[in-house]
Amino acid sequence: MPTGTRFVALPLPAQCQAPSRTRFGGTTRLVFEAIHSDRLGASREAVWGLWADPARWPEWNEQFERVEGDIVPGATLTVKYRRGGRVRYDVVALEPQRLVIVEARFPGARLGHEHRLGRRGNDVEVTHRLYVRGPLWPLFALLLGRKRMRASVVAFVERERELVE
Repeated sequence: MPTGTRFVALPLPAQCQAPSRTRFGGTTRLVFEAIHSDRLGASREAVWGLWADPARWPEWNEQFERVEGDIVPGATLTVKYRRGGRVRYDVVALEPQRLVIVEARFPGARLGHEHRLGRRGNDVEVTHRLYVRGPLWPLFALLLGRKRMRASVVAFVERERELVE
């Protein structure tokens, strides 16, 4: 059963860490992120089934028309967007039944999508995290739409709820 919106900060795996820069003796991460996490009254296997088969991604992500490729470490997925255009995403992290992270490379930035499954009591906790990192992250976050990215992570979880509960 839903418990409401919970925004969390999750660390990136080492291979996905955003570059840092030193400024006045400190470090600043060059990243924008939108995160949404919620409980679903479904099995981990049911949710993972939506993520493990890229052909099913358009079922929970309304922006995708088609996704081709396999969810294996180092694989490349090709996403065709409904509004036109294709983007290649690399599978940069994979822990079956727990985590998958894909990233698209742009000049000066990377767009990533982290899908994470956890446990919260008897429920499965689903987390979606969209991020833009790299030296040109402010430009790409603006172009991609920060508000749209924040709305998308909420919509992903709600659509998955409809599909698996």
